[in-house]
Amino acid sequence: MKFELPSPPRAVSRVVKAVAGGAALVAIVVVAFLALGGSGGSGIDPVAQAATVSTAAPGYQMHLSMLMTSPAFPTPITATGDGTFDGRTHSASVSIAMNFGNVPQLTRALGSSTLDIREILAGTTIYMKLPPAAVQALPLGGKQWLAINLAKVKGISGVSSLLSNPTSSNPAQFLQYLRAESDSIATVGTEQVGGVMTTHYHVDLNFDRVAGALPAADRPAVSRAIATIEQETHLHRVPADVWVDGHHLVRRIKMAIAVPASTGPGLTENMTIDFVHYGVEPAAAPPPAGQVTDMSGLLG
Repeated sequence: MKFELPSPPRAVSRVVKAVAGGAALVAIVVVAFLALGGSGGSGIDPVAQAATVSTAAPGYQMHLSMLMTSPAFPTPITATGDGTFDGRTHSASVSIAMNFGNVPQLTRALGSSTLDIREILAGTTIYMKLPPAAVQALPLGGKQWLAINLAKVKGISGVSSLLSNPTSSNPAQFLQYLRAESDSIATVGTEQVGGVMTTHYHVDLNFDRVAGALPAADRPAVSRAIATIEQETHLHRVPADVWVDGHHLVRRIKMAIAVPASTGPGLTENMTIDFVHYGVEPAAAPPPAGQVTDMSGLLG
């Protein structure tokens, strides 16, 4: 059976495409977290060292805030989110709310000016919760969740590259990128983040160095992910500010990124990721089976 949603007006299409491009760099599903875990790599600079220590933690909680602006947008788009990650079971749960502001067409299409994104990784399966408007529009029997088993779709052209791309998974994946030695690093000063005293560094991240900083077994997957990022964003280096505490744990990552577009105006993304807690986190539980449509077979 083939089904299609009504095509949105052209102005809405421009907004949706631009948001997808920006979210591609940030609303970074949990696949890379599963693939990379927290092993390996010793940092040379203090930021790389802190990233290695942080990814070795048994789990962590993070909070995300983001602002996206573009001449293609009638109004800025904001997003906030929270996530928990359990390194022992390689599971994660991420919730992000994107507010599109005053875009009437999107509000009518979504039923709200806010799009709630929910993703769960349990074992090798990613679960994605659909917005109510999509549940009503698609022939899924009212089921709210889609499931994709990574083991089943591995190697399928297009699908596996999308799912292994950390730009469509968890924002905490930037911890892995920090493990590569930066092109340059400067100490800004000391500041408190969430009540914790930290050292503030400014770094120039070089994506081309990331794979070499990781264990050999992880490098092929990371190389593919980095290649996808560079292809989608045309970026090889990204400036970032990083706050590290006295236990060599990353407490905050902040970036302002200008993402060019293949045609038309690009967008600017300002993103802050706070790591609010390190330690054992509860494993993410999958949604009830009666609420899930398994897409793995269809994708094959």
